Amino acid sequence: MKIYSLLVVKDEADVVGLSVQDACRWSDKVIVIDNGSTDGTWELINSIAASNPKVVPFLRHEGPFHIGLRAKAFRAFRHEMRFCDWWCVRLDADEFYPCDVRSFLKNIPWYCRTVKKSSTDYVITHEDLAENLLSGNFAADREHLHYCLPEQRAERRFMRHSPILVWLDRWRYPHPWGFVSRKRIPVDHYQYRSEAQMQRRYANRQKAKADGCGSFSHENGTGWQEYLRPRSECKYIENPCISTY
Repeated sequence: MKIYSLLVVKDEADVVGLSVQDACRWSDKVIVIDNGSTDGTWELINSIAASNPKVVPFLRHEGPFHIGLRAKAFRAFRHEMRFCDWWCVRLDADEFYPCDVRSFLKNIPWYCRTVKKSSTDYVITHEDLAENLLSGNFAADREHLHYCLPEQRAERRFMRHSPILVWLDRWRYPHPWGFVSRKRIPVDHYQYRSEAQMQRRYANRQKAKADGCGSFSHENGTGWQEYLRPRSECKYIENPCISTY
């Protein structure tokens, strides 16, 4: 069973090295598209790829973000896949899988073609900033991020390969996506990691929206500060460190 993971990145140098390393535990290939990073992300990906053949720097796209970027990678590599293989159709640079992904997918019933995530979405609280808990080094700061959103999101992450799968540039995922497994794969999601990263995230997403990317409609705030949450609205996680297998 092969697993090919499709990763689109932009200005994720603070986290992508760790997340790619994590994905290589269970991926046969991590196929990377860079959407015009200016913080060294693309250079870091190429440096990792020089010593790790699982990492494939596939494309540098300098134009506006659009939802079809992953579709290009899917079409380029689909000839290498068989019916028993899996795609991680959306590997995000800020997501980590604390379970044995291969074992999880092997136990999905044969008739299910899609697996959604059950996401623990970590946040930075107003109190975290006030207490100066974060240094800006995510590898060191991760153990200090104890608070997450109270609800868990479910989005498609894995799809079983089939010769009939089609992925057009205007589609967010391949079709047909068939029956969805009732069992969701756990994900630790660190979309907010430091003050500087949140500022970058806000600016990049506002620009993408202005360019007509068709995504990030939920990003309606007036500044990066709106990413912050009070601890009273969050769920506390005693041990936020990521498990490895």
